[in-house]
Amino acid sequence: MKLKFTASKLKKVIVMALLVGVTESVISYSSGPPSGLSNAPGDGNCTNCHSGSPITSGSTWSGITLTRAGGLSNVAPNSSNAMTLTFSSAISTRFGFELLVLPSSASSSSASVGTFTVGSSSDVQTVSATSPTRVYLEHTYAGSSASSGTKSWTFNWQTPVGFTGGATFYVAVNEADDDNSSAGDNIYVKTFSTTVLPVRWLDFTANENAGSVRLNWSTAQEINNNLFEVERSEDGKTFEKIGEVKGKGTTEAKSYYGFEDNAPLHTKALYRIKQLDMDGKEDYSKVISYDPAKNSEPQIVVNSTTQTIWFSNTDVIKQVKVWGLNGEVLQTYSQLNGANLQLNNLQNGMYLIEVTGTQGSQWMKKMLIQ
Repeated sequence: MKLKFTASKLKKVIVMALLVGVTESVISYSSGPPSGLSNAPGDGNCTNCHSGSPITSGSTWSGITLTRAGGLSNVAPNSSNAMTLTFSSAISTRFGFELLVLPSSASSSSASVGTFTVGSSSDVQTVSATSPTRVYLEHTYAGSSASSGTKSWTFNWQTPVGFTGGATFYVAVNEADDDNSSAGDNIYVKTFSTTVLPVRWLDFTANENAGSVRLNWSTAQEINNNLFEVERSEDGKTFEKIGEVKGKGTTEAKSYYGFEDNAPLHTKALYRIKQLDMDGKEDYSKVISYDPAKNSEPQIVVNSTTQTIWFSNTDVIKQVKVWGLNGEVLQTYSQLNGANLQLNNLQNGMYLIEVTGTQGSQWMKKMLIQ
């Protein structure tokens, strides 16, 4: 049987086909938008498809947050960073987003920085683009619904090995009215900034060393690292350079450094390390203190009869160890409650008492029990 189409019937078929296409487009975007809508340089934003203009102020816009455990201001190179993007609305429970990370000085041709992993989350997914090469994070259909009016999307951002400096997160969020239409939705665009540090700091210590102060620090990784400048301060506000140590450039191996302050202050001193990379960017270590008053040897009186040790000043004591002559540590005390330390049931014999100060100094006493 042949089907005959009049002009009016054909018009209805075309209109229905167009409506189906529009509906499918709207529904497919609820499962995640195409790449290139983060509002970053070279990108559009969700108003390409949705009505209105991007919103860049107001209480709802201010409530968009991007957080990281440990803060967002600085991150380490070649590290995985657990992050959470949160959006809250008083008028909707259907949201979508797209996120991209670019260098701070990015242009329309800049590639993205780092990669995303979503783990077991069904709320987020990644999409890629070429020319330029960019990786985006965005919602899934399961991740577009929020019954309470607040939605949080969790993911991991892996910083690259060879990148240091500023990075910007570009985020576009769709506050949808959930009517299967691109009209009536609110589109918010916002940026967040971080700095990928050239050095991953580990420990930093200051200890007395034959009248000088020995500074030791280590790094887990270095990128483009030129040198370290050692700085000292009396008040914690004004620091002066007292020396420098050459860095190791780029390495993923753990590195150890030391510096001797041969003209230390006679009062409490504060130290920090200023790190400079090859292109002049800088970063600082934590600030540590060294107090010579806390390094002076306390009076230590050993009473073999009662198996007790008396200290004139317990504030400078960090740890006490009891050694046997065979080289075995028999007892360890890390907290002193009062000036007298009671030892535990030592047998007759000779023992060495090792006392470690809070600044790293060590003092030895003998105890003969008979």
